[in-house]
Amino acid sequence: MQIRTYEACGLPDTAADARSFTETAEIHEIRKRIRAVIQTEAPITERLLIKRVINSFHIHRAGSSIRPFMQEIMAGMNLKTTADEIGTVYWTSSMDPDTYSLVRTFGKYDETRREITLVPTAEIANAFVYILQKGPMEKAELMRSTARFLGYTRMKSNVKKGMDRGLKLAIQKKQIRTAEDGTCSLR
Repeated sequence: MQIRTYEACGLPDTAADARSFTETAEIHEIRKRIRAVIQTEAPITERLLIKRVINSFHIHRAGSSIRPFMQEIMAGMNLKTTADEIGTVYWTSSMDPDTYSLVRTFGKYDETRREITLVPTAEIANAFVYILQKGPMEKAELMRSTARFLGYTRMKSNVKKGMDRGLKLAIQKKQIRTAEDGTCSLR
């Protein structure tokens, strides 16, 4: 298991409004920025990928015209994707989703902080495996320890859901097992 600090992609700033973005946008420039974000931040959820790109154009919401516009552009780019409980996840062409073993934690600055709903499930599952390398744990403590490790200090409902989906995937991938007494351990 590898641990790294999450890095956000630095994109150039270009002023645009939502209307001009979808009507007169430089498709080539948008594709270039999509590729740059994927190269730096993959695996990345579709929501975060769109957010990164449109924010670089000073657009702060992916509304009813922007999201489908971006999805259409990305669909035409032949990008590597997987389905996740939280939506589509984009990968670099050299990444293998089946053997992905990286966990990315927050850096010092807020731009590297991701809402749990924007963290790919594979990364959360990897965090569980990393925490269990210290030894077996009771499920509730494992959930709290993993959430803290990922930078979430409070176990709010969205964090709990994120931990649930990560643990579920780690169990499905046969990385973790749970005993009848509720203790979790590595396989």
